[in-house]
Amino acid sequence: MSKNMNPSRWSLAAGLIAVVAIAGCDRFKSQLLEPQNPGLIKPADVLASKANGALALAIGANGRYKQVIAGEGSWEMAGTLTDEFKNADFLTPRIDVDQRTMDDQSNWNYTGLTQARGFSREALRSMKKWAPDSLSIIGELYTEIGFFEMSLADMYCNGIPLGHTDTLTGAPVYGTPVTTQQVYDSAITHFDSALATITGADVQSVYVRRATQIFKARALVMQGKYAQAAALVSVANVPTTYIYDMTFSASSGNNGMWTLANSVARISVADSFDIINGVKNTITNALPFVSAADPRLPTRTGSAAGIAAEDGSTPMFLSNLWRNRTDPMVLASGVDARLIEAEAFLNATPMDIPGMMNVLNTLRTQAARPVIGIITIPTMAALPTPGTPAAAVALFFREKAFWTFGRGQRLPDMRRMLRLYPTYYSDESKVFPKGVFFKGGNYGTDVNFPVPAVEKTNPLFHGCIDRKP
Repeated sequence: MSKNMNPSRWSLAAGLIAVVAIAGCDRFKSQLLEPQNPGLIKPADVLASKANGALALAIGANGRYKQVIAGEGSWEMAGTLTDEFKNADFLTPRIDVDQRTMDDQSNWNYTGLTQARGFSREALRSMKKWAPDSLSIIGELYTEIGFFEMSLADMYCNGIPLGHTDTLTGAPVYGTPVTTQQVYDSAITHFDSALATITGADVQSVYVRRATQIFKARALVMQGKYAQAAALVSVANVPTTYIYDMTFSASSGNNGMWTLANSVARISVADSFDIINGVKNTITNALPFVSAADPRLPTRTGSAAGIAAEDGSTPMFLSNLWRNRTDPMVLASGVDARLIEAEAFLNATPMDIPGMMNVLNTLRTQAARPVIGIITIPTMAALPTPGTPAAAVALFFREKAFWTFGRGQRLPDMRRMLRLYPTYYSDESKVFPKGVFFKGGNYGTDVNFPVPAVEKTNPLFHGCIDRKP
C-alpha cells in the first residue's frame, strides 16, 4: 500500500517504513508492514496496548485503500458499467453490470466500501485517543474516510445510508438514506478536517495534503464548484509530477486489476465496437480504448499474452498500465489536478476554450512527461482548438477518459455529464453505451449502481430514493 508515514512524528513507527525515491518524478511510496490479519485486531487489543494498538488499526485502515480494486472492486465495476471494461466471464450478475440492467440483489462491493469506511473511522477514533500528536496519521485517516464516502457517492444511487458499527459494543448505528450530493458534503467535511490537521512540512504531510486537496477538488467538481476546485489544486499546491500510489508486493497482495484481467481473465479493455457473428457492430457513445492505440493506454491482446477469457469467447485485450502483479495503481496525481483546472476553464463565464486547450495540450507536450503506473507517457501532438462549445466539452471528457482510465473516475464523469452538462447530454442515451449488447439483447439504461438489498437490515433504508445520475 502506498501510504506515507512520517517516522519522526511517532517513534513507534520506526522500522516500519521503507521509503523509495524515484528520480525525475515527484513520487513517494512507502511499504507498510501490514498485520497479517488486519481485520482481526479487536477493540480489546487496542485498549491493552493503547498507542501500539491504535497504530496497528491505522496501518490496517491504510490497507483498505486497496478495497477499490480488490476482487471485483469498485473501480473495475464502475469501469464495466461505463465503457472502460468489457465483461469476459459467465456470471449473470456481472454481465448485468456490463449490459446496464442491474437489480439490487448483488453487492457490487458496497459492503467492502462501507466496511473500509468503518475501519478508517475506528482507527481515527483510536489514534485521536492514544496518539493525538500524530497529526499526519490522523489527517490521513480523515482523508481515507472522505475517499470512501466519495467513492460511494461516485458509484451508487441516491439513498446511501452513512451508518456505521460501534466496534466497542458491536451495535449498529443506522444511517438515514441521503442523496449522493449529501454524501459528497460529508466527504468534503472529512477532507476539510484532514487539511486542518495536516499542517507539517515533512514529506508525509506534504504528500497526504496534496492527495487530500485532489480528492476534495474532485468532490467539489461533482457539485459543480469548478473554480473553487481549481484553486485548491493549482500548480503551486499540486505540481503536475505529483503521484500518490497504491503499491503491492508478494506479501501484501497483488494489484487487483492485474488479477481480474491477467490472472482470472474476467475483464477486457473495451472498445467502440464489437464483432458479432463476424460483423462489426458499433457501440454508440463508447470510446475506442483499444483501437485508438493511445499511448496513455497501451494494450496487448490476450492471445499474445497466452490469456483466454474466462467465458471462453470474449476477445481479450489487456492494459499494460498494470502488466505485472505488483505494478502500482494511482490514487491521485498532478494530472488529476490539471484536468480539474481544465474543466474550470470549460465552465468559466464565458467558456474559456483556449484556456482549457492550453492545459490539455501542455499535458500532451510538456518536457516533464507524466507517469501513469509504470508507464511514462511519451510526448503527444497538440490538439486543435474545437470550434464549438459542444465539441470542446466532448474533447475534454475524451481526454480525461484516456488520462484516468481504470481509476474509478469515468462513472462519476459520465453521471456529471448528464447532471451538469444537460445542454450537450440530454439523457443517458447520449452518454452511456447503447445499442446491441454482445452477449445478447440490448444495453439497458442504468447510470449508477443500486444500493444493494443487503442494506435493508437497516430499518431506515427501503431502497434507492431514485436512480437519477
